[in-house]
Amino acid sequence: MGLLKRWIARQFTTRVIVLMPVAIAINIVLGYTVQSVLKLPIYVDSIGTILVGCVAGPLPGAATGILSNLIWQYAPGIGPGSQIGPFAVTAGVIGFMAGIWGYLGVFRSRPASGLRLIVPVAIAIAIIVLLAARMYTIPQYSDPGMGYPGWVNVAIVAIGAAASISVALFVFLRRDAGGAWVAVAGAVTGIVAAIVSAPIAAVVYGGVTGSGTDVIVAALRQGGADVYNASLGQGLLSDPIDKTITSFLVFLILAGASSRFLARFPLGDRLISPGASDAGATDGN
Repeated sequence: MGLLKRWIARQFTTRVIVLMPVAIAINIVLGYTVQSVLKLPIYVDSIGTILVGCVAGPLPGAATGILSNLIWQYAPGIGPGSQIGPFAVTAGVIGFMAGIWGYLGVFRSRPASGLRLIVPVAIAIAIIVLLAARMYTIPQYSDPGMGYPGWVNVAIVAIGAAASISVALFVFLRRDAGGAWVAVAGAVTGIVAAIVSAPIAAVVYGGVTGSGTDVIVAALRQGGADVYNASLGQGLLSDPIDKTITSFLVFLILAGASSRFLARFPLGDRLISPGASDAGATDGN
């Protein structure tokens, strides 16, 4: 029991506790803008969750995700009419997985050159393009009867292109192959998130959550799928591309942070690439 308490205490340092409210605010602001205002078929509501998980561990990551959803829906004046609360379970799983990726050093920069650089960036871009293409090919986005904005297809192409270009530029300019590992981790996280979310969306909301992903559920329902399978299908379309993009954004944030800053967090040593300046690595928490 004492070992468990120490493991928990090591994750919730003062700096982590200070970072969590900032991460929650980022989740809510970006998530509300993308889902409720722009109504895009992605979420972008877990940047803060994945960031905390990567630097602190599974428990702070899970707590950040859960609190983000609960505050978003239930705090006075923040999320009236929101349907995000029950998905706190999913947000917790995403944060927990981010902590595991952090422990495994997935988000660590990996200096490389030649084929060791070209192959990872090709893999990362292929993953992003494949995931974005699956969303783009849904016919209901261009069906006037669905009442969906005509610019959604353009937005999907723009998202995929921007993500691919960002990955390529980052990897080649910084000669950092870490982006490939991050893309894989994001895709896996998205698949797990979709599996966890499907029964919540189906049972609690009948598959209609009021976000930009509802058109995918409607498309699958028109194709003959029941509520659960339509919700699962929507998740498997939206979540992998969303978590891949979100994970890479977190990777960009971490890559731009100094070794001294990262070393002050519980998983800092797993985020600093070998050979990087480790000044401040012995700073207290």
